[in-house]
Amino acid sequence: MLLNNGDTYTPDDADVIQWQKAYPAIDVYQELNAMESWLDANPTKRKTPRGIKRFVNSWLARAQDKGGSPQVKAKTTSSKNMNIEDKLVDVSWIQHEGAKLKAKDFYLKTKGYYFDGEKRNEKI
Repeated sequence: MLLNNGDTYTPDDADVIQWQKAYPAIDVYQELNAMESWLDANPTKRKTPRGIKRFVNSWLARAQDKGGSPQVKAKTTSSKNMNIEDKLVDVSWIQHEGAKLKAKDFYLKTKGYYFDGEKRNEKI
């Protein structure tokens, strides 16, 4: 995403995973693409390096409040029967395959396992 100082902002994997957890009803990658296009088309409204995360968070919150992404609603799975540990590392709801792989890798590195909606997968 283009910033007002000419630099480019690319969110790191931990931020994307956090946004996916915080805003489960939206496709975070699709919204990030929309933000990038909007910032490109509105050069006078580009954000500062300090303000870009606030912009992203506000955008995602509005998208969630508007009802989320239709493709995410269609794939939402029930988590009523999952234990709390598996809920914390659940990657089954992530739509984008690249994001799902990054989340799996992130949880394997930080927790030693992840849950894919059917079973717990542990570090070997």
